Amino acid sequence: MTQSDTAALPPDFASAVGRLDELTAQFAAAAGRVGHWDAPVPTCPGWSVRDLVLHLGTIHGWATAAIGAEHAPADPPFDGEGIPLPKWYRSRSASLVEALRAAGPEAPAWTLWGDRVAAFWARRQLHETAVHAYDLSVALAAGAGEPAPWSVPDAVALDGLREVIAGFYPRQVRLGRTAGLPGVVRFEVRTDRGEPLASLEAPASGADSSTNDGGAAPELGAVAGTAAELYLAVWGRGPYPGASEELAAAIRAACLTP
Repeated sequence: MTQSDTAALPPDFASAVGRLDELTAQFAAAAGRVGHWDAPVPTCPGWSVRDLVLHLGTIHGWATAAIGAEHAPADPPFDGEGIPLPKWYRSRSASLVEALRAAGPEAPAWTLWGDRVAAFWARRQLHETAVHAYDLSVALAAGAGEPAPWSVPDAVALDGLREVIAGFYPRQVRLGRTAGLPGVVRFEVRTDRGEPLASLEAPASGADSSTNDGGAAPELGAVAGTAAELYLAVWGRGPYPGASEELAAAIRAACLTP
């Protein structure tokens, strides 16, 4: 992989943290529209809306604790007794944003992969929030409360695809959670207008694009769609556009994400 493939964050750290702040504020506002906390989240089977908000707030606290840490932090205890859940969530997310801004991109931090710097968590938490904001929007639309629309800029969705292909997927293989793809899969990313945006490759076995005998790995095929469509697909929130049933099944079986 090239350095650009493994970078912890798109170049502008300050903009990424600002975008995270905006997105977490939007999530908190959407959570304030929830009318039924026990309502299911269709995209997260077995979860209620309460579970979703608690999960994301806890992850924000965990990421905050990772800044400056040498080892993986423990999950922070719940500290929201007697506080409305949206307010508790916003407090956790605001603390994360504050910690990132105070630390700066090069501050030491424990991370899941790559450089051990705080920039990792600005990127990771941006995508964590974007995906779970989609989950909340689906739950609200399904009747949990007043609907809240979801959208993501092409640049964010494209970076999210890169994070999965260059970060989560190799980690899944490294941890023994999957044997990886049996061949190369191409992701042909388009804009909403159908214009080419990027072409990304997920390699066989999550590590490289060659077989054990030194030959080129087979190409399984390509999926083609908008950045947002493919972003949701790799996180199990939607179909793989432009893929045959066999190819889509092979990608899902490879467990690119946890």
